[in-house]
Amino acid sequence: MKIRYNYVKKEAVKYCDIGSTVKDAYEMLKETGYRSIPVLSENGTKFEGLIYKVNVLEYYFEEEGKEEESISALIKDKDACINENDSFIKTFLTIRRLPFLGVLNESGEFTGILTHANIMDVLEDSFGLKTGGYLLTVATKEHKGAIKELVSTVKDVNIEGMLTLDNGDYLRRIVVNLSHDLSEKKLQKIISKLEEKDFRVTYVDDVTKKETAAAK
Repeated sequence: MKIRYNYVKKEAVKYCDIGSTVKDAYEMLKETGYRSIPVLSENGTKFEGLIYKVNVLEYYFEEEGKEEESISALIKDKDACINENDSFIKTFLTIRRLPFLGVLNESGEFTGILTHANIMDVLEDSFGLKTGGYLLTVATKEHKGAIKELVSTVKDVNIEGMLTLDNGDYLRRIVVNLSHDLSEKKLQKIISKLEEKDFRVTYVDDVTKKETAAAK
């Protein structure tokens, strides 16, 4: 996944200019309803970090700060940004502790933000929630070549996606997304073939019908 296809563009982002006062930032945070917004400089092209509503409130009520002061001392997470060409896994690991990430282009210019909702969209896509399909949750004892053997067993159908869970454990779960172009008879045949190979199909999720049932 390239970040450039999965983020909120700058035109839709509310932000504070580096020259804003504490009052300006507070008013912007109240207006947006967000707990944090990006801080930019150089006419909105350079990412400076994030400003949080909680820090502004602490400044007002605990430190008795002045509203006309600059926000510079309240800027946090100055490294909360990624390049639009970065990989999904790097993005996923970086965003975990943050409300969002600033996205920079190859020239280092701010082009938008990546939110947790954007990450969820990518994960939903990998599960086939946008295109539909049958999600088979397959349990197997951890052993070398397990995924290769599973793929070989269902090689005569189209695999839309795959996700492995419990990596490193004795028992591993593999979620396989199969195309919806399958009859019920064909689906049951695939399940039978997998179980003949000592794979256990624990659940079959029909994404289109939004129903989940234990495999028979």
